[in-house]
Amino acid sequence: MEENVEKARKANIAASAISDAMTKKLSDMTPGIAARYELDEQLVTLAIAQAAVGVAATAASEANGMGADDAVALEDRLRAVVFDAMNDLLSVNSSP
Repeated sequence: MEENVEKARKANIAASAISDAMTKKLSDMTPGIAARYELDEQLVTLAIAQAAVGVAATAASEANGMGADDAVALEDRLRAVVFDAMNDLLSVNSSP
């Protein structure tokens, strides 16, 4: 049991390192993406989150041996959360 806890701890540290590297790279890319698609940086950040959801859902489903239907359902739920955040941001920014 303690070996599993140690492996989970190491995986969490690895996840933090991966997150830091991805955040740096995506932060560097954000202004160019914003200009290319004529979006503000907040929407680009949410678009990045939406793209990451697909990667996360695929990785989680493969790691857990989920069936295709469950993997699609997980991705749909995660994408819905980000889509709602985009709509909330747009609603706030378009208020008088």
